[in-house]
Amino acid sequence: MPIPFKLANFKLAIAGAGLCALLAGCNEKRATPPLPSASNAAPLLSIAIQRNGHWITGVQTSGDKSHRMLLDTGASFNMLPAEGALAAAPLTQEAQAALLKQGTLKGPGDDGAPSVITPGEPRQIKLGLNPALRIQGWSMPSDTLALQGKLGALAAAEDASFDGIIGIDSMRDLTWRADYVTGTLTAYAGEAPEHEWQQCTFMTLDTRTRTPLIELSLGDEHRFFILDTGYDADLLVSQEVFEHYVKAKRFPKIGASFSAGVTDRLAARPEGLLSGLTIGQKRLPTLAVSGGSPDQRLGMGLLEKMDRFELDFRRFRFCFDLPAVPENSALAQENSILERRGERYEVLALLPDGRLAQSGVKAGDQIEMVDQISVKTLNLAQLGELLSNPATGELTVLRGKSPWIVPLKKLAPA
Repeated sequence: MPIPFKLANFKLAIAGAGLCALLAGCNEKRATPPLPSASNAAPLLSIAIQRNGHWITGVQTSGDKSHRMLLDTGASFNMLPAEGALAAAPLTQEAQAALLKQGTLKGPGDDGAPSVITPGEPRQIKLGLNPALRIQGWSMPSDTLALQGKLGALAAAEDASFDGIIGIDSMRDLTWRADYVTGTLTAYAGEAPEHEWQQCTFMTLDTRTRTPLIELSLGDEHRFFILDTGYDADLLVSQEVFEHYVKAKRFPKIGASFSAGVTDRLAARPEGLLSGLTIGQKRLPTLAVSGGSPDQRLGMGLLEKMDRFELDFRRFRFCFDLPAVPENSALAQENSILERRGERYEVLALLPDGRLAQSGVKAGDQIEMVDQISVKTLNLAQLGELLSNPATGELTVLRGKSPWIVPLKKLAPA
């Protein structure tokens, strides 16, 4: 599927290891609240979700002002705008001194103000304090650490816009259960109701980012992956691991997709199909694996293949059910980065060997229709499915001020 450019760009800034070089709290194990009694087993919140969509929900601040925020287990801390009603409060000298005394901060940055330098690329993210936030029955405390960032352009990558990001530092106080059969995400102050799902496995926390980790196995090889609900695709691995899979002839076919860094630099990222992975004793469908990452990540591409899954931070376990015939992944065939522009999608970049480039689509074209379907009714995932479908025949694009019909090259069925 085409990469949602701004969100992929932004994720690297939030989850980098540079954050925990500054925050001592990343390596501290937080006390686990006591298990609840039966009287508080009802969910604190219930949110409608669907496959091919992120967890975006309404959030209230003081005065019952409503905002939309992304629930992202792959982000260490909340990310809030620097301005507006949802803005992170400045980290005052008094608050900084208190956090230093508590041991939450290791110390100020080089310029005297607490901030984060993201690894790999030169971008500085300021620290601030959360306002009081509430989602239905879940109230998050104020005056805890947050990251400040410019989020305004993120909505261009998502049909459902959002104003901020809720990271795992807030989320791991709850037990989360996503059910794609009923289309519901629920969260509990303690344990969720008992279940008899197909598989439960141990879940721990990454020592750098405190994000959830689960183990995936391939024969005798075992690797931990960050479970990242803000990452769109299946699996992301280091270049070393990707090349290991290549040498072991694990990939029947290798392609490429785009990666976007925090300074908006684009690079081709290798991608292959991998079969035989398991979580616990449960075999997973064939997955698309991308290389070139500083860490290993398991994203929504895999999670949404499940009928349901649960993140239980009290028992430190991950449980899930797969459908009787889970869907296998295919390599991306359009190899493009698209961004919504009103009722169209603009082509920001193309890989030369991809279907769109081979068909004559150019960077800067604005896609209006796929066959006879207007893209104004499609989200990015739906558009990606059509562009990867061998049966899709043509695009209508706006090039400059003129409409063009671009016949798409035929593809062999996946």
